[in-house]
Amino acid sequence: MLRGGDTLRKKIALVFLLSITTLSLSRSEPLKQSGSLHSGYLRVKSLARQFYYYVPRDLADSSDLIFVLHGSGMTAKGMEVLTGRQFDKLADKRKNLIIVYPQGYGRYWNDCRTQATFDAKKMKVDDVAFFESMIKFFNEKFSVDEKSVFVVGYSNGGEMCFKLAKERPDLFKGFAAVSANLPVATNNDCTETGQPVSMLVINGTADPIDPYNGGLMKAGDGKQRGKVISTPQTMDYWLKLDKADSTSMTEHVFPDIDESDKSTAVEDLYDCPQTQKKVALIKVVNGGHIFMNDGFSYWPRVYGRVNKDINAPAVILDFFKTLQ
Repeated sequence: MLRGGDTLRKKIALVFLLSITTLSLSRSEPLKQSGSLHSGYLRVKSLARQFYYYVPRDLADSSDLIFVLHGSGMTAKGMEVLTGRQFDKLADKRKNLIIVYPQGYGRYWNDCRTQATFDAKKMKVDDVAFFESMIKFFNEKFSVDEKSVFVVGYSNGGEMCFKLAKERPDLFKGFAAVSANLPVATNNDCTETGQPVSMLVINGTADPIDPYNGGLMKAGDGKQRGKVISTPQTMDYWLKLDKADSTSMTEHVFPDIDESDKSTAVEDLYDCPQTQKKVALIKVVNGGHIFMNDGFSYWPRVYGRVNKDINAPAVILDFFKTLQ
Protein backbone atom coordinates (compact mmCIF):
# COMPACT_ATOMS: atom_id res chain seq x y z
CA MET A 1 0.00 0.00 0.00
CA LEU A 2 1.26 3.46 -0.88
CA ARG A 3 1.85 5.98 1.86
CA GLY A 4 0.15 9.37 1.64
CA GLY A 5 3.32 11.12 0.48
CA ASP A 6 3.97 8.50 -2.20
CA THR A 7 0.39 8.83 -3.47
CA LEU A 8 0.72 12.61 -3.67
CA ARG A 9 4.02 12.37 -5.56
CA LYS A 10 2.50 9.94 -8.05
CA LYS A 11 -0.48 12.25 -8.59
CA ILE A 12 1.91 15.14 -9.21
CA ALA A 13 3.82 12.97 -11.68
CA LEU A 14 0.57 12.09 -13.46
CA VAL A 15 -0.30 15.78 -13.77
CA PHE A 16 3.18 16.21 -15.25
CA LEU A 17 2.42 13.70 -17.99
CA LEU A 18 -1.04 15.13 -18.66
CA SER A 19 0.33 18.63 -19.10
CA ILE A 20 3.63 17.80 -20.76
CA THR A 21 2.48 19.10 -24.15
CA THR A 22 2.99 22.63 -22.84
CA LEU A 23 6.50 21.98 -21.51
CA SER A 24 9.70 22.74 -23.40
CA LEU A 25 12.42 22.27 -20.82
CA SER A 26 15.68 21.30 -22.48
CA ARG A 27 19.29 20.80 -21.57
CA SER A 28 20.47 21.12 -25.16
CA GLU A 29 20.32 23.84 -27.80
CA PRO A 30 16.83 24.71 -29.11
CA LEU A 31 15.77 22.32 -31.84
CA LYS A 32 15.55 23.93 -35.25
CA GLN A 33 13.08 21.92 -37.29
CA SER A 34 13.04 22.26 -41.07
CA GLY A 35 10.10 19.92 -41.59
CA SER A 36 6.48 20.24 -40.53
CA LEU A 37 4.01 18.57 -38.17
CA HIS A 38 0.61 17.63 -39.61
CA SER A 39 -2.57 16.24 -38.07
CA GLY A 40 -4.73 13.45 -39.42
CA TYR A 41 -8.02 11.74 -38.58
CA LEU A 42 -9.37 8.31 -39.48
CA ARG A 43 -12.65 6.62 -38.63
CA VAL A 44 -11.90 3.15 -37.29
CA LYS A 45 -14.71 0.86 -36.11
CA SER A 46 -17.05 3.87 -35.61
CA LEU A 47 -14.44 5.80 -33.61
CA ALA A 48 -12.72 8.98 -34.82
CA ARG A 49 -9.00 8.43 -34.28
CA GLN A 50 -6.37 11.16 -34.38
CA PHE A 51 -2.65 11.16 -35.13
CA TYR A 52 0.11 13.64 -35.86
CA TYR A 53 2.98 13.08 -38.26
CA TYR A 54 6.25 14.86 -38.88
CA VAL A 55 7.53 15.11 -42.44
CA PRO A 56 11.04 16.44 -43.12
CA ARG A 57 11.67 18.90 -45.90
CA ASP A 58 12.83 17.24 -49.14
CA LEU A 59 11.47 13.83 -48.12
CA ALA A 60 13.21 10.97 -49.93
CA ASP A 61 11.36 9.06 -52.63
CA SER A 62 11.16 5.92 -50.49
CA SER A 63 10.78 6.53 -46.76
CA ASP A 64 10.55 4.53 -43.57
CA LEU A 65 7.51 4.93 -41.32
CA ILE A 66 8.16 5.21 -37.57
CA PHE A 67 5.24 5.08 -35.12
CA VAL A 68 6.02 6.58 -31.68
CA LEU A 69 3.46 5.65 -29.00
CA HIS A 70 2.81 7.65 -25.85
CA GLY A 71 2.43 6.34 -22.31
CA SER A 72 -0.59 6.22 -19.99
CA GLY A 73 -2.55 9.44 -19.65
CA MET A 74 -0.46 11.22 -22.27
CA THR A 75 -1.22 12.85 -25.60
CA ALA A 76 0.35 12.29 -29.00
CA LYS A 77 1.84 15.79 -29.00
CA GLY A 78 3.03 15.22 -25.45
CA MET A 79 5.02 12.23 -26.66
CA GLU A 80 6.73 14.41 -29.26
CA VAL A 81 7.81 16.72 -26.42
CA LEU A 82 8.71 13.90 -24.04
CA THR A 83 11.13 12.45 -26.59
CA GLY A 84 12.78 15.86 -26.90
CA ARG A 85 11.57 16.03 -30.53
CA GLN A 86 14.66 13.96 -31.24
CA PHE A 87 12.82 11.70 -33.68
CA ASP A 88 11.84 14.81 -35.66
CA LYS A 89 15.42 16.05 -35.57
CA LEU A 90 16.73 12.72 -36.86
CA ALA A 91 14.10 12.73 -39.61
CA ASP A 92 15.34 16.16 -40.68
CA LYS A 93 18.87 14.79 -40.82
CA ARG A 94 18.15 11.53 -42.63
CA LYS A 95 15.38 12.77 -44.95
CA ASN A 96 13.92 9.28 -45.31
CA LEU A 97 11.79 9.04 -42.15
CA ILE A 98 8.16 9.95 -41.46
CA ILE A 99 7.48 10.10 -37.71
CA VAL A 100 3.93 9.35 -36.58
CA TYR A 101 2.53 10.18 -33.13
CA PRO A 102 -0.84 8.37 -32.78
CA GLN A 103 -3.35 9.25 -30.04
CA GLY A 104 -4.58 6.45 -27.81
CA TYR A 105 -8.29 6.35 -27.01
CA GLY A 106 -8.90 8.40 -23.88
CA ARG A 107 -5.09 8.77 -23.64
CA TYR A 108 -4.57 5.00 -23.19
CA TRP A 109 -3.84 1.99 -25.42
CA ASN A 110 -5.72 -1.30 -25.40
CA ASP A 111 -2.65 -3.48 -24.82
CA CYS A 112 -2.36 -7.13 -23.77
CA ARG A 113 -3.07 -6.59 -20.05
CA THR A 114 -6.53 -8.06 -19.51
CA GLN A 115 -6.78 -6.65 -15.96
CA ALA A 116 -6.33 -3.04 -17.10
CA THR A 117 -9.24 -0.78 -16.13
CA PHE A 118 -8.83 2.18 -18.50
CA ASP A 119 -11.58 2.81 -21.08
CA ALA A 120 -9.54 1.65 -24.09
CA LYS A 121 -9.43 -1.84 -22.52
CA LYS A 122 -12.95 -1.87 -21.06
CA MET A 123 -14.43 -0.80 -24.42
CA LYS A 124 -12.21 -3.26 -26.30
CA VAL A 125 -11.01 -0.50 -28.62
CA ASP A 126 -9.50 -2.03 -31.75
CA ASP A 127 -6.12 -0.33 -31.72
CA VAL A 128 -4.66 -2.93 -34.07
CA ALA A 129 -7.18 -1.87 -36.72
CA PHE A 130 -6.14 1.76 -36.06
CA PHE A 131 -2.56 0.93 -37.03
CA GLU A 132 -3.69 -1.00 -40.08
CA SER A 133 -5.66 2.07 -41.20
CA MET A 134 -2.76 4.46 -40.56
CA ILE A 135 -0.35 2.32 -42.56
CA LYS A 136 -2.82 2.32 -45.45
CA PHE A 137 -3.14 6.11 -45.15
CA PHE A 138 0.62 6.66 -45.39
CA ASN A 139 1.03 4.15 -48.20
CA GLU A 140 -1.50 6.12 -50.24
CA LYS A 141 -0.26 9.60 -49.31
CA PHE A 142 3.53 9.11 -49.41
CA SER A 143 6.12 6.89 -51.03
CA VAL A 144 6.46 4.76 -47.92
CA ASP A 145 8.50 1.58 -48.04
CA GLU A 146 5.90 -1.00 -46.97
CA LYS A 147 8.69 -3.27 -45.76
CA SER A 148 10.17 -0.56 -43.51
CA VAL A 149 7.45 0.22 -40.96
CA PHE A 150 8.54 0.35 -37.30
CA VAL A 151 6.97 0.88 -33.87
CA VAL A 152 8.41 2.60 -30.79
CA GLY A 153 6.47 2.70 -27.53
CA TYR A 154 6.92 4.10 -24.03
CA SER A 155 5.25 2.57 -20.95
CA ASN A 156 1.61 1.83 -21.99
CA GLY A 157 2.81 2.53 -25.54
CA GLY A 158 5.56 -0.05 -25.01
CA GLU A 159 2.92 -2.58 -23.96
CA MET A 160 1.00 -1.73 -27.14
CA CYS A 161 4.22 -2.26 -29.07
CA PHE A 162 4.35 -5.78 -27.62
CA LYS A 163 0.74 -6.39 -28.68
CA LEU A 164 1.44 -5.38 -32.26
CA ALA A 165 4.51 -7.61 -32.27
CA LYS A 166 2.39 -10.55 -31.11
CA GLU A 167 -0.73 -10.03 -33.20
CA ARG A 168 0.39 -8.28 -36.43
CA PRO A 169 4.13 -8.83 -36.84
CA ASP A 170 3.63 -8.99 -40.60
CA LEU A 171 2.97 -5.25 -40.71
CA PHE A 172 6.23 -4.16 -39.11
CA LYS A 173 9.95 -4.62 -39.61
CA GLY A 174 11.03 -3.86 -36.06
CA PHE A 175 9.86 -2.89 -32.59
CA ALA A 176 11.30 -0.94 -29.65
CA ALA A 177 9.67 -0.86 -26.20
CA VAL A 178 10.83 1.50 -23.45
CA SER A 179 9.88 1.04 -19.78
CA ALA A 180 7.66 -1.99 -20.44
CA ASN A 181 7.45 -5.67 -19.55
CA LEU A 182 5.13 -8.42 -20.77
CA PRO A 183 2.13 -9.27 -18.55
CA VAL A 184 1.97 -12.51 -16.57
CA ALA A 185 0.00 -15.32 -18.22
CA THR A 186 -3.16 -14.66 -16.17
CA ASN A 187 -3.03 -10.99 -17.23
CA ASN A 188 -2.56 -11.60 -20.96
CA ASP A 189 -5.38 -11.59 -23.52
CA CYS A 190 -3.39 -11.21 -26.73
CA THR A 191 -3.68 -13.65 -29.60
CA GLU A 192 -0.15 -14.72 -30.50
CA THR A 193 0.89 -15.61 -34.03
CA GLY A 194 4.20 -17.10 -32.92
CA GLN A 195 6.03 -15.30 -35.73
CA PRO A 196 9.58 -14.09 -34.96
CA VAL A 197 10.19 -10.34 -34.70
CA SER A 198 13.11 -7.98 -34.19
CA MET A 199 12.74 -6.39 -30.77
CA LEU A 200 14.68 -3.83 -28.72
CA VAL A 201 13.78 -3.36 -25.04
CA ILE A 202 15.10 -0.45 -22.94
CA ASN A 203 14.33 -0.82 -19.23
CA GLY A 204 15.61 0.74 -16.04
CA THR A 205 16.55 -1.56 -13.16
CA ALA A 206 15.04 0.90 -10.65
CA ASP A 207 11.77 1.53 -12.50
CA PRO A 208 9.17 2.29 -9.76
CA ILE A 209 6.14 1.85 -12.06
CA ASP A 210 6.85 -1.12 -14.33
CA PRO A 211 9.17 -3.14 -12.03
CA TYR A 212 12.30 -4.56 -13.67
CA ASN A 213 11.99 -7.73 -11.59
CA GLY A 214 8.28 -8.09 -12.30
CA GLY A 215 5.23 -7.72 -10.08
CA LEU A 216 2.28 -5.39 -9.70
CA MET A 217 2.36 -2.21 -11.76
CA LYS A 218 1.74 1.05 -9.86
CA ALA A 219 1.13 4.08 -12.06
CA GLY A 220 -0.67 6.29 -9.53
CA ASP A 221 -3.54 7.23 -11.88
CA GLY A 222 -6.21 5.10 -10.23
CA LYS A 223 -6.19 2.60 -13.09
CA GLN A 224 -5.33 -1.05 -12.55
CA ARG A 225 -2.95 -2.94 -14.82
CA GLY A 226 -2.24 -6.20 -13.03
CA LYS A 227 1.12 -7.94 -12.82
CA VAL A 228 3.97 -8.17 -15.30
CA ILE A 229 6.87 -10.60 -15.62
CA SER A 230 10.45 -9.46 -15.14
CA THR A 231 12.62 -7.91 -17.83
CA PRO A 232 14.85 -11.03 -18.07
CA GLN A 233 11.69 -13.14 -18.56
CA THR A 234 10.38 -10.65 -21.12
CA MET A 235 13.64 -10.99 -23.02
CA ASP A 236 13.49 -14.78 -22.79
CA TYR A 237 10.10 -14.68 -24.52
CA TRP A 238 11.45 -12.79 -27.54
CA LEU A 239 14.70 -14.77 -27.63
CA LYS A 240 12.84 -18.10 -27.72
CA LEU A 241 10.39 -16.78 -30.30
CA ASP A 242 13.31 -15.81 -32.56
CA LYS A 243 15.36 -18.96 -31.86
CA ALA A 244 18.25 -16.75 -30.79
CA ASP A 245 21.76 -18.08 -30.66
CA SER A 246 22.85 -17.37 -27.08
CA THR A 247 26.50 -17.73 -28.07
CA SER A 248 26.10 -14.83 -30.50
CA MET A 249 25.39 -12.29 -27.76
CA THR A 250 27.60 -9.21 -27.88
CA GLU A 251 27.80 -6.72 -25.04
CA HIS A 252 28.26 -3.00 -25.47
CA VAL A 253 28.82 -0.76 -22.45
CA PHE A 254 27.82 2.84 -23.10
CA PRO A 255 30.36 5.43 -21.93
CA ASP A 256 29.43 6.89 -18.55
CA ILE A 257 29.26 10.43 -19.92
CA ASP A 258 27.56 11.97 -16.89
CA GLU A 259 28.59 10.35 -13.61
CA SER A 260 26.28 12.66 -11.67
CA ASP A 261 23.22 10.68 -12.82
CA LYS A 262 24.41 7.64 -10.82
CA SER A 263 23.27 5.46 -13.70
CA THR A 264 24.96 3.46 -16.44
CA ALA A 265 23.74 1.55 -19.48
CA VAL A 266 24.76 -1.68 -21.18
CA GLU A 267 23.36 -3.35 -24.32
CA ASP A 268 23.10 -7.09 -24.94
CA LEU A 269 22.55 -7.79 -28.65
CA TYR A 270 21.57 -11.20 -30.00
CA ASP A 271 21.63 -12.46 -33.57
CA CYS A 272 19.04 -15.00 -34.64
CA PRO A 273 20.44 -16.72 -37.77
CA GLN A 274 17.56 -19.19 -38.08
CA THR A 275 14.94 -16.44 -38.26
CA GLN A 276 17.08 -13.54 -39.54
CA LYS A 277 15.93 -11.36 -36.64
CA LYS A 278 17.69 -9.40 -33.90
CA VAL A 279 16.86 -9.01 -30.23
CA ALA A 280 18.49 -6.50 -27.89
CA LEU A 281 18.17 -5.33 -24.32
CA ILE A 282 19.53 -2.03 -23.05
CA LYS A 283 19.73 -2.41 -19.31
CA VAL A 284 19.78 1.00 -17.64
CA VAL A 285 21.36 0.36 -14.25
CA ASN A 286 19.63 2.47 -11.57
CA GLY A 287 17.49 4.00 -14.32
CA GLY A 288 13.84 4.85 -13.76
CA HIS A 289 10.63 4.97 -15.81
CA ILE A 290 12.26 7.30 -18.31
CA PHE A 291 12.52 7.83 -22.07
CA MET A 292 16.12 9.10 -22.17
CA ASN A 293 16.97 11.73 -24.77
CA ASP A 294 19.18 14.75 -25.42
CA GLY A 295 16.33 17.22 -25.83
CA PHE A 296 14.33 16.84 -22.62
CA SER A 297 15.77 16.75 -19.13
CA TYR A 298 13.08 17.38 -16.51
CA TRP A 299 11.32 14.42 -14.90
CA PRO A 300 9.59 14.21 -11.47
CA ARG A 301 11.74 12.28 -9.02
CA VAL A 302 8.95 9.76 -8.53
CA TYR A 303 9.83 8.31 -11.95
CA GLY A 304 13.35 7.48 -10.81
CA ARG A 305 16.79 8.44 -12.03
CA VAL A 306 17.29 10.01 -15.45
CA ASN A 307 20.16 8.36 -17.29
CA LYS A 308 22.06 10.95 -19.34
CA ASP A 309 24.45 8.62 -21.14
CA ILE A 310 22.24 7.57 -24.04
CA ASN A 311 19.87 9.26 -26.46
CA ALA A 312 17.13 6.63 -26.81
CA PRO A 313 15.65 7.92 -30.12
CA ALA A 314 19.07 7.77 -31.82
CA VAL A 315 19.84 4.34 -30.34
CA ILE A 316 16.46 3.00 -31.44
CA LEU A 317 16.79 4.26 -35.01
CA ASP A 318 20.33 2.86 -35.19
CA PHE A 319 18.94 -0.54 -34.14
CA PHE A 320 16.27 -0.33 -36.83
CA LYS A 321 18.93 0.43 -39.46
CA THR A 322 20.67 -2.88 -38.72
CA LEU A 323 17.59 -4.96 -39.50
CA GLN A 324 17.37 -6.91 -42.74
